Order: sequence, then C-alpha cells, then structure tokens
Amino acid sequence: MGAAVQLTKVSKTFGDLQALAPVDLSVDSGEVVTLLGPSGCGKTTLLRLVAGLEHPTAGVITVDGDSPSAARSGKRIGFVPQAPALLPWRSVRANAELLLDVNRGSSRSTPGATVDDLLDAVGLGDFADARPHELSGGMQQRVGLVRAFALDAPLLLMDEPFAALDELTRADMRHLLTRLREPSGATVMFVTHSVSEAVYLSDRVVVLSPRPASIVDVQTIDLPQPRSADMEDAEPFFQATVSLRRALTGGPS
Repeated sequence: MGAAVQLTKVSKTFGDLQALAPVDLSVDSGEVVTLLGPSGCGKTTLLRLVAGLEHPTAGVITVDGDSPSAARSGKRIGFVPQAPALLPWRSVRANAELLLDVNRGSSRSTPGATVDDLLDAVGLGDFADARPHELSGGMQQRVGLVRAFALDAPLLLMDEPFAALDELTRADMRHLLTRLREPSGATVMFVTHSVSEAVYLSDRVVVLSPRPASIVDVQTIDLPQPRSADMEDAEPFFQATVSLRRALTGGPS
C-alpha cells in the first residue's frame, strides 16, 4: 500500500510562536494513525495542515500524491471537528446530508438512501426527522460521524471528536467508529489526548512532545483487528497503555 499522507520536514509558526517543529511522517492507505500528546502541543495544527485548512511555514505535505487543497477540492478528505456543529434548523437527516449538498461533485448517486442506512447503523433511524436540540451530545456526535462517512472520502481527519462526551458515551463512540470504518477501509488520522482511546483505535500511535510539537515516539499497536470492547480489559491492552504513558512522560520504556 502506498502513502495516503506524507509530511516531509513540515513546520508551522504563527508570528513568533512555533506551533510545530519539523515533522516527518508517512501514513499508509487504510491505516489508522492517532496523534497523541498533551493539550496545546500542536496536534490540531498538524491535522489542520493535512486538511489544507492551514498552510505549512516550511516543508511539503501530500495527500495521495496531491496537495491537501487539491485533495479537499476533490472531496477526498472528510474532517470531523471536536463539536459536530449541526445546523439547528435542519433535521438530523438534512444535517447528515450537508456535505453531500455542499459537495455536489461527490460520487454518491443516492445520498438519501446512503445516509438513511448510516443513520440506522448508528441507531438514529428513528430520529431522522428530529432537530439537533432534541438529541443528546452523544447522539449529535453520531450525526457528525454519519455526515463524514456519507461523503465516502478515502481520508478521514478527526480532531478529538469525543472529547466533550462522558467516559461511557466516549467508549461507545470509539466502538461505533471502528464498526463504521471497517467496511470502507478509510485511512484515518485521529487526534486525542486519551491513551486508552489511542490504543483502541490505532494501528500506530504518534506521540508528540509539548509545543512546539515534534515526534518523540511512534508505537505500533499489536492488537487483533477488528477491535472489540472486551479487549480493553485484557493484559495486552493494559501493556500498550503503559508503554504510551511512558512515552508521553519521558519515562523508561
């Protein structure tokens, strides 16, 4: 498999503030890679650079061989922010179809049927005609996931999408994300500061330093796929979390 995302000596400064030290990173097609680091270290900045929402101060980024802006224009990048940002006057179905409405060049020929299937898959089929204020936070975030997957983009960029949820709902959401992604095999770059979330979701975890972010470690998560909830109680899962915490704190590996 070729590289879906390639960063070569990429750095970013905002005025006098250096947010991202030079970073080299390659993400393979179909891989789930999580960016893990302390709050404010530059994880979101790195993700926004890959999305083409920010431009690097130095270095080169390619998404499937093209610039991020070209990939975004070609509807090949789906971006899931921290808050689902649902439009209050649109129904759940209409919010889930929003990116398809905006991106008329999408390959989906039957967006309504596709979105309805996805809403059923995330347990929101009975809420398709509801408005966002009628949903819980976890349900709203499910709509955000459906919106991203409905676009059928080969690359999904996810910026701490579950951070505002309680721990039980957050666990449910990562299990749901795994189930949604499995049929498409999309490449995912996921930002979090939760070690257990990183272990559960990832093929590899990129550990970042405090700002300016630089890569201090890259760990392969050698756990069976597909992942299941009971795996989180097993010894290999625990050992993987210990290894990542040590990498974050600079302790012995």
